[in-house]
Amino acid sequence: MRPSANPFIVSGYHSPEHFCDRAQELAWMMEQFDNERNTVLYSWRRMGKTSLIRHFFYHLNKNKKADTVFVDLLGTSTLGEANKRIATAIVHQLNDTSKGIGAGLLKFIGSIGATFGVDPLSGTPQVTFGLVPDQSVPSSLEAMGKYLEARKKPVMICIDEFQQVVNYQEEHAEATFRTWMQEFPMVRFVFSGSHRQMMESMFSEASRPFYRSAQMLKLEALPVAEYSDFILVRFSNAGKAIDTAFIDSIFEWTRRQTYYVQLICNKLYGRSNVVDQKVLDEVLAEIIYQEVPIFSTYQQLLTAFQWKLLIAIAKSEEVENPLSQEFLGKHGFGAASSVSSALQALTKKEFVIVNDGRYTLHDTLLMRWLQNL
Repeated sequence: MRPSANPFIVSGYHSPEHFCDRAQELAWMMEQFDNERNTVLYSWRRMGKTSLIRHFFYHLNKNKKADTVFVDLLGTSTLGEANKRIATAIVHQLNDTSKGIGAGLLKFIGSIGATFGVDPLSGTPQVTFGLVPDQSVPSSLEAMGKYLEARKKPVMICIDEFQQVVNYQEEHAEATFRTWMQEFPMVRFVFSGSHRQMMESMFSEASRPFYRSAQMLKLEALPVAEYSDFILVRFSNAGKAIDTAFIDSIFEWTRRQTYYVQLICNKLYGRSNVVDQKVLDEVLAEIIYQEVPIFSTYQQLLTAFQWKLLIAIAKSEEVENPLSQEFLGKHGFGAASSVSSALQALTKKEFVIVNDGRYTLHDTLLMRWLQNL
């Protein structure tokens, strides 16, 4: 792989050298795989969940323990759409279609309602997936399961943003996936999601199909000491300098959301050989400014009262009880019932989350921008 020009990766997974820590989490995931247990990995967004999965897959592939498939369900709204995403990932990630289509793969493609042809422009093999009727999804998933189970090596399939299935049009979506997992015990699954409460409910409530069907791991922020050392070493290796006090400031400003820490360090690394307060302030202002057009549209999605409540929570950073007289009086709110209704709307839309019993904004950059209004 081509060396990275900047050691602070902000898109995708590059290599172990550019991945910070998570040794304990990786060992845990390896143990689940080695003992044929399915896994649930969940965290709030931008905490490095997908990178950890890619890191896990890297080691599975390097040690030739398994073939791996990564599927992202973000944006899907039906079982048919999910089925198509999974089938596409299996075909393209487990097979090099540029070298042609073997008899086994051709049979599999036909069994899931896809067709094989040649791209008229490039002349390379092309697989086309048509619309899959909802009633055909179980049989298509069964065909995929048989194909995966018949491979020489075990298959580990990660279904990312798995909480999407809760909102599918079909009421039986969760049960459909649960049945698929049960029917093919030799195919290993990682169910990954970025809505913590929803993922916890799916796998811990006795009334839900996935109840106690997988081992759960909640991904927290990277430890301060390990992450700080990681940053210092990468700056030092390039003959650059950053003081630990600035790293601490970055951690506090970002609340250690991995993506934002990486983004800030990426910009600092590329901008200056010696990081000082002026450079850090410029980078922080820049990353907020780049998001302002997006943040400005959020106000149109909310009522005036919801927007006022969002700003109040942002300025507080964390609120233990938004319905308390202290909070209501400080920010000039009226009846607690109105705040309660607005809070439910903000939580449902994931502008606000409940983290360790406290209400806070999900997006740190949005919070920092609102604090300056």
